[in-house]
Amino acid sequence: MKNVIFAVLSFIISCCLFILFFSLWPKIYILIPANVFLMACVFFSMMFISYRQKLHIKELEKRIEVWNKLSYHVNQAGDEAVDNLPIGILVYENEEIKWTNDYLKGIFKASLIDAPLYDVIPQLDGMLEPKNKNFVIQYENDYYEVLNYREEKVLYFFNVTEREQIKKKYDNRITAIGIILLDNLEESLKDYDMQEKSTIRGQFLGEISDYMHNYGAYLQSYDDDRLVMILDKESLGQMVENKFEVLNQARDIATKNHVRVSVSIGVACYDVEPDELGGLAQAAVELAEKRGGDQVVVNIQNEKIKYFGGKTDALEKNSLVQARIEAQELKDAVEDSTNVYITGHMGADADCLGAMICVLRMAMSSNKEAYIVFDMAKSDKNILKMYEALRDESPEIFSRFIPIEDVEARPNSLLIVCDTQSPKIMMFPELEKNIKHIAVIDHHRRGEISFVDPVVSYVEPYASSTVELVSEMIMFYNKGIKFEPIEATCMLAGLVIDTNNFTFRSSGRTFEAASTIKSLGGDMIRVRQLIRPSFEIEKDIASAVTNSSLFMEKYAITVLPNDKIISDRSFLAQIADKLMGIDGVEASFAIGYLSEDTIGISARSYEKINVQLVMEEMGGGGHLSNAACQIKGKSMDDVLCHLKEIIEANNENEGEEKMKVILIADVKGRGNKGQIIDVANGYANYLLTNKLAIQATDENIKQVEAEKEKEKEEAENHYQLMLKLKSEIESKSINIFLQVGGDGKLFSHITTKRIADEFAAQTGITIDKRKISLPAEINSVGIFTAVVDLGKNVQATIEMNVLEK
Repeated sequence: MKNVIFAVLSFIISCCLFILFFSLWPKIYILIPANVFLMACVFFSMMFISYRQKLHIKELEKRIEVWNKLSYHVNQAGDEAVDNLPIGILVYENEEIKWTNDYLKGIFKASLIDAPLYDVIPQLDGMLEPKNKNFVIQYENDYYEVLNYREEKVLYFFNVTEREQIKKKYDNRITAIGIILLDNLEESLKDYDMQEKSTIRGQFLGEISDYMHNYGAYLQSYDDDRLVMILDKESLGQMVENKFEVLNQARDIATKNHVRVSVSIGVACYDVEPDELGGLAQAAVELAEKRGGDQVVVNIQNEKIKYFGGKTDALEKNSLVQARIEAQELKDAVEDSTNVYITGHMGADADCLGAMICVLRMAMSSNKEAYIVFDMAKSDKNILKMYEALRDESPEIFSRFIPIEDVEARPNSLLIVCDTQSPKIMMFPELEKNIKHIAVIDHHRRGEISFVDPVVSYVEPYASSTVELVSEMIMFYNKGIKFEPIEATCMLAGLVIDTNNFTFRSSGRTFEAASTIKSLGGDMIRVRQLIRPSFEIEKDIASAVTNSSLFMEKYAITVLPNDKIISDRSFLAQIADKLMGIDGVEASFAIGYLSEDTIGISARSYEKINVQLVMEEMGGGGHLSNAACQIKGKSMDDVLCHLKEIIEANNENEGEEKMKVILIADVKGRGNKGQIIDVANGYANYLLTNKLAIQATDENIKQVEAEKEKEKEEAENHYQLMLKLKSEIESKSINIFLQVGGDGKLFSHITTKRIADEFAAQTGITIDKRKISLPAEINSVGIFTAVVDLGKNVQATIEMNVLEK
């Protein structure tokens, strides 16, 4: 801008001089002094402007000098921060590591450049999603918080070990409260004298006290058969790992003294106020009781509820007191209601149908408007004959079967749910939302999801069926309740099917219930006619049994063909029941496709094995010896593999004798080849049969040790060979010629492949490019080094002279 002004000014002065020269030419004596004066003005003006420009240039030079110094220090500080600050930095592309700083290399102690990201840091697999902005991983003994800049493909690692250890220490000190019940103690000891009662009770309490003392838990009795324990989360975790061995110890005492007593424990561990924690513990022990007792329910904050034990069937109650109380509560709830609706579970079976008919008759005896909300299309096809027989032989009852559209929910309506406690598997789940007052009658073990605050909850896992429970309630409800023969026959069919012809879970009360139903008009011959399968179904069952196999010598498993879609889930149950008739089979599993993306499993067992626990781990449930599950979105091979893993894990907790075996192949979840492990006999036989292990005899152990010694010697030889190769590599150097631009920059990058190719061509030594890493990017000519990872603790350095081509 100043130069422009100077030029304009010079032009104006020149014009003035030109005009003045011609105007004063005749007066030469005036012209000469005027010109001298004007030229002096121009000269001094130019000198002044030049002086100002020199000052400005010096100021700019000083600024540039200061900025260069500052830029140098900033860059130096940045480089030092990248390399020396305790922050790991990793740049990746296409799941390969492209660059890391020195700090991160010190953590992983491996060749990182061009290495597969998830091979070097497997903890990152599945974590680099857009939603995961930051997360914590563990590597060896340290914890690192990872900041994930996904768009830039940069990861920052911060060592947060101290923080995580403090959090873990605090977490381990969270208080847990447990409530312990001695199930059936008073009733079992009522016929003993005082001394025997005290002795037996003392044995139970002593065993429990010793067990709790071993884990540092505080234990206090607040009733003859009730105790409370206080401990921390760390001790609770140790008990969980031990799988609450106290349950087995209590069983041994009960067996020795010939008493039907078991232990039920409910434990809650939450970071909440003590009164709320106590309520959670009470809820946990109630859940243990509703699941049949003889088990532990552990409810830990932010974790899925865990179950331990439950290996014996629920203790039968000899008294009908509970049935009388529940019958009276149900009667009060019915009579307080304006109308009554009765329903069951999806895929309603004979037990569900029979129980609903019985409850309907009870509600009708109270002169209430009562209906069964039902859809045959959502029911087990095996009850179709019963449904049609009701239509023909009991029009009064059949007229009260209504669809969901005819339900008129009122403020005081009552919904009675039979044969399930889970709102999720109701035939019509929407009824729970529309009807406020709900009563539940069921014989299954309670799961995690159940109705909230029902007005009546009669759940007895000891019972063989829901029909058994409702048939006992009849005598305490109203006198003179009448049934049509077909109605009583449907009830009897439910009892017969759920006990598999009075084979499973059949107690004295089961036969008393059958006698009661018989007196109401139930016909056993008619039952057989209503439930017998067709000729084609019997052939299919026989084929499935023929194609079954034994797993671990006592588990019968059959898998139906993938192209066979089973429309009737009870078909799997019939196959499982049939397998239980084979000598030596203690549990059976029938597996098949229920739809294109849903696989169903039906499980059966005798007393020693609890198939409910197996099915619960696969997302299902049921009863100790009768359970099932459905799995969506998995292949048949995955489901079968998962089932076997769960069976193996549960089998090791059955108290079976152990056997030492030597693994001759890697076995997932068990160990690696050459490892000696202790496993249950049944699982050991499975490993031996499938050539996954050999017996750990003295001779085999010596052979394995000799092989290990040989492998060790080979490893040492390989190590020495790598040291020799390291020496040979480091004794050589290579030249790499590249084109260089006018600014001194290289036209192309030097990759690990280029280094490997040049080294092979110039020295005759071939190196895998994946083993080579560059400490920094090469962007100029000069002498540089690359690192070759030759194996554990052996690294060689390649010297490269990068020259202009």
